[in-house]
Amino acid sequence: MRRHNSGFTLVELILTMSLIAILSIIGIGSYTQATLKSRDTQRKNDLNQMAKAIELFNNDLGRYPNIDDISGKMLCPGVDGIETECNYSIYAYNNQEVTAKAVYMDNIPVDPSSNRDYVYVANDPSVGSFALYAALENTEDRDVVRDADQTVTTWDVLCGEVKCNYKLTETGLIRTK
Repeated sequence: MRRHNSGFTLVELILTMSLIAILSIIGIGSYTQATLKSRDTQRKNDLNQMAKAIELFNNDLGRYPNIDDISGKMLCPGVDGIETECNYSIYAYNNQEVTAKAVYMDNIPVDPSSNRDYVYVANDPSVGSFALYAALENTEDRDVVRDADQTVTTWDVLCGEVKCNYKLTETGLIRTK
């Protein structure tokens, strides 16, 4: 009885390893793209929730939250009427009573990437407007700001270490600069 050699030749082995490497690269690329899009979806959802909370604040107080001139952080009215930074929640004390605290958002979300931030800007108080900014990672996203020629661009606002490219206002999403 003749024994059949079932071992791989060098060419077959190299071919198999190459195929595995190509499939791994494709898989890693797909995984990376999926996690990037997932973080962007979270950013959009966070800003939508913040915008709703800010609108509720406006409905109750007749104005949008102010910002601190030094830190740039959102300010919330305290019991004594003095505004302090809204570090963890968006709230307001009404009627200067401790028991009359209205909480519009219990936990202000933070950007899922450590080098990026969400930015709140209180625009002209006489007009009554605000803007929320984020920096999306996927620049091919349909909601990233574009100029008049539909070229991807950014807003002139820093979202941490990068310029913001996503803007939400009291009127909704702003897609063109």
